Amino acid sequence: MKIKSVMLKFKCKDVGFECSFVAKGKTEDDILSQCANHAKNDHGMKPEEITDELRNKIKANIHKSWF
Repeated sequence: MKIKSVMLKFKCKDVGFECSFVAKGKTEDDILSQCANHAKNDHGMKPEEITDELRNKIKANIHKSWF
């Protein structure tokens, strides 16, 4: 029997974007790194547009998920 492990998950749409991106990782830093890359590559955001307010909104919407 395979034991499921807890992972963290974040959905871009949870912070107001019309977007299907989902980040999955073991740590909050994993998720934030994926989100930064996604914001730059898929939303065309510049580093200065990724504000502390947006980071805090992302952190507040990171949820535990079973995999």
